Amino acid sequence: METLTKDVLVVGAGGAGMTAATVAASDGLDVLLVEKTSTFGGTTAWSGGGIWVPCNSLARQAGYKDCQDQAQQYIQSVIGPSLRDDLLSVFLQAAPKMVDFLQYQSAVRFSLHEGFADWYQDLPGATLSGRLLAPQEYTGLALGEYFQRLRPPLTEFNAPAGMMIGFGDMPHIAKVKQSWQSFRHILGLVLRFGWDKIRHRRGTRLTMGNALAARLLRSCVDSGVQLWSSAPMCRLLTEGGRVIGAVVDNNGQPVKVLARHGVILAGGGFSADPALRRKFMPFPDQHLSMVCEGNDGTGIRQALELGACFDGDNISNAGWLIVSKLELPDGRIRKFPHLFSDRGKPGCIAVGLNGRRFGNESATNLVTPMHNSKAVPAYLICDHTFIKKYGLGMVKPAAIGLKKLLRAGYILRGDSLQALAEKAGIHGDNLALTVARFNQFSESGVDEDFDRGKDSDDLNLGDINHQPNPCLGPINQGPFYAVQIFPGDSTTTVGLKVDEEARVLRENGETIGGLQAIGLDMNSLWRGKAPSHGGNNTLSLTFGYVAAKALATHARSQATP
Repeated sequence: METLTKDVLVVGAGGAGMTAATVAASDGLDVLLVEKTSTFGGTTAWSGGGIWVPCNSLARQAGYKDCQDQAQQYIQSVIGPSLRDDLLSVFLQAAPKMVDFLQYQSAVRFSLHEGFADWYQDLPGATLSGRLLAPQEYTGLALGEYFQRLRPPLTEFNAPAGMMIGFGDMPHIAKVKQSWQSFRHILGLVLRFGWDKIRHRRGTRLTMGNALAARLLRSCVDSGVQLWSSAPMCRLLTEGGRVIGAVVDNNGQPVKVLARHGVILAGGGFSADPALRRKFMPFPDQHLSMVCEGNDGTGIRQALELGACFDGDNISNAGWLIVSKLELPDGRIRKFPHLFSDRGKPGCIAVGLNGRRFGNESATNLVTPMHNSKAVPAYLICDHTFIKKYGLGMVKPAAIGLKKLLRAGYILRGDSLQALAEKAGIHGDNLALTVARFNQFSESGVDEDFDRGKDSDDLNLGDINHQPNPCLGPINQGPFYAVQIFPGDSTTTVGLKVDEEARVLRENGETIGGLQAIGLDMNSLWRGKAPSHGGNNTLSLTFGYVAAKALATHARSQATP
């Protein structure tokens, strides 16, 4: 077996792994980054790309006032007694430094994403704006030969037909029929995408998480990181109880990789592993994960075999998503995350098979109420006016794709609510009563059942041009439509217990020498209750930075005579 010696081995090329690799290499370490799948970027490449960073320099330059004490108070109030105060202190100090490092010493560039409030405005320390950063657009051409090795965007989310859109494009999409400027903007994007497809087989304009992943990949290349794709880690290697490297399958050839200073696990958690999903997820047989296929918990299982442990009970074991699915003729399944395009808009409700609503459809987390009410699966319900204006799931605004998706059985249609209920297996009488009650709420502007539209964060999923409540609208213009929805996740939160340097811990609190865990392989600092948009990406990048800086510091101390 071939043997290769490096300073650091990073396992997993999502946001956490690429940040750690970039930082370690920039500090002079010889780094190998191995990725199980054929593409780099992980679930980060499919995400919105935002990061939540209190006290960041971009906000300070824009005139926002924030302080660590205020952020600490807010986070402690959100999470409560299960919060690891030692890791919180590390995060609050390191996250702003991570931003500055990436902003000024790598290809990553962020912009302040103003107007997004922290999720729990009633808690002390919350802010209305200034903590959310978004990656700037990027061109895939800057990646050169690595462009085709970047994980493509998720077509069901922010890249319809493969054409990426960003948050800045949303107002133009909404006004494309009313504004010449918006029409010209969208037409320009379409023409550019078409030309890119001819020349490069995919769009070169990258936004959101794909832009962040591309910028991190470029940073890895620029800093001298050696990159292997289609290279799963087979097993960790130990000597005297310390991890000294791993066996990696490099395109079918086993290679013994020795790591002088450490192995960093950044394999993306366990969403793709059926056994661990059954252990930690409610309704596991009907759970639909949106994470990458390579996130199968290999690193976590390997560490557990060496005596590592989980970090106790979390508030929630995943970052929940509402997901619908389309079964294709060849047996494959397309999944759609219902984030902001439909369920929060006025004129759409979610009901269980009993025909009753079970939660606030405009809330970020509709899955927990779904679990608690046992409304699995459930349906989103809307009328013809709604689907023409906003779309529904994979159906785009202006009802683009509706006929095709009706034929595929993804969308159900009924001339009346009773007819729709019969097709979906929903209690028809209850559905009629639910819709009638919801229509009353829409007229008054007050949701007496679930306070939809009361919190400011609900409005981000609503339609600010709709009154009196941007989240409430009538369902009364047939025909009526339904799409079946399931609980899903965008991230697991259960992971390995680590210390302040992201070193993996045993049950007795001792470190496993030479082994660190970051990203979704590390138990979430938020313990399943993120404080705001971008909360999960920020942990990946921050503790990737922390782990790499710790290794670089130890390497320098060992080199000092």
